[in-house]
Amino acid sequence: MATAQSLATTETINGKRYYNIAEGQKYPSVTTILGAMTDSSGIDKWRKRIGEEKADAISKFSANRGTVMHQFCEYFLGSEKETIRERLIDAQTLIGPFVEENGFTEEETNIGRKLFFNFYNGKCFDRIANVVSIEDTLFSPVMGGYAGRVDIIYENEKGHLVILDFKSSKKPKKEDWIENYKMQIAAYSLAYWEMHKRKPQGGEIWISNEADGFPQVFEMTFDDITKYGKMFLNLVKQFHTKFSL
Repeated sequence: MATAQSLATTETINGKRYYNIAEGQKYPSVTTILGAMTDSSGIDKWRKRIGEEKADAISKFSANRGTVMHQFCEYFLGSEKETIRERLIDAQTLIGPFVEENGFTEEETNIGRKLFFNFYNGKCFDRIANVVSIEDTLFSPVMGGYAGRVDIIYENEKGHLVILDFKSSKKPKKEDWIENYKMQIAAYSLAYWEMHKRKPQGGEIWISNEADGFPQVFEMTFDDITKYGKMFLNLVKQFHTKFSL
């Protein structure tokens, strides 16, 4: 049986991340499945073109500034202070020790902060009437099983349940480019419905980029979740066939 403690632990097996669901039971992460089973030729060409060392440095910087942005969002939304201003001060206070503990550079921190403020100044957080959970670990045994950790689950002003993931990027993204993000949202939505017996009405992907101050918000209806969920579950089945533990 899965417990909060078991779900909090992950391990890497043959370069792939797995969640410990229960004694002797491990499910691959949603991002591991998407990374292994979707086309990565574009990234491979990019790495070859600029060289592995430079590609690793860019990837590390992107991951770190994205982590700062994510943590800023979590501190802000998780604050129990009453006013928005107080919650913002709370987040600004907590981010300092987090950055120092993780050894992030000043540039990574400053850009991560800027990416958070793109959401804040763009009034994206006004969509959230009530935070249901932050960094919730979800799993499903369907097609061999998968697990993942969703950024935020919230209720909007209509009381509808929304599955939300934050993303960061160098520049704005075209919707054609984010099919994997949509499958990720669908995977979390289906797992949440299965675990909590409550159907999410939709999903959202918020993308903050370094190029401008205008965050992108891509909305998914439940029909979208159904469509991309079927696509994802097919990949889960293929993954377990190809990479059996």
